[in-house]
Amino acid sequence: MEEMKWARFFAEVEPLVNRLTARYAPGFWREEAKQVARIACWQNAHRYDAGRGAKLSTFLFVIVRRALADFYEREALWRSRHLLPVSGDEEGPGWEETLMAVEKPMEEALVWESWMVLVSDTEAACLTLHIRDGLPLRDVAMCLGMTYEAVKKQKQRALARLRTRLSPQGLSSFLPKEI
Repeated sequence: MEEMKWARFFAEVEPLVNRLTARYAPGFWREEAKQVARIACWQNAHRYDAGRGAKLSTFLFVIVRRALADFYEREALWRSRHLLPVSGDEEGPGWEETLMAVEKPMEEALVWESWMVLVSDTEAACLTLHIRDGLPLRDVAMCLGMTYEAVKKQKQRALARLRTRLSPQGLSSFLPKEI
């Protein structure tokens, strides 16, 4: 009986979730946002008190908006710390767009290799396993026979080095000087 009650609850909540997540691009991020909204509803449903004068939909609207705002902030923070920098000027495409823009896997590999030349072998291995292959840092540590903290530090150093070397100021040091 409890399962039926939850099924009815989520059937009522789903239009609210769909309306609030419609601003996200269709696909992965919209589905993630929907899951965040559903979890927030489930976690806070017991706190609803009809005696306080608000409808359930109003109560959940506030909860879901806050949960989605937190989700967006966490994602933005994660992306700022974990994604590779843009190559060239700051207005240009990021590393994801650069890799998606190449037409052949071979070209993607060449772009990646050109970036990995700028870091040490260990840092390149950490970045390749974590970012390109999508492994969590703990799995990367196991693959490389390192501690989690060492892998985390290698990743941070590599990203900092790439940010510095791929920035417009850093690229100018690689360009030939005019006579």
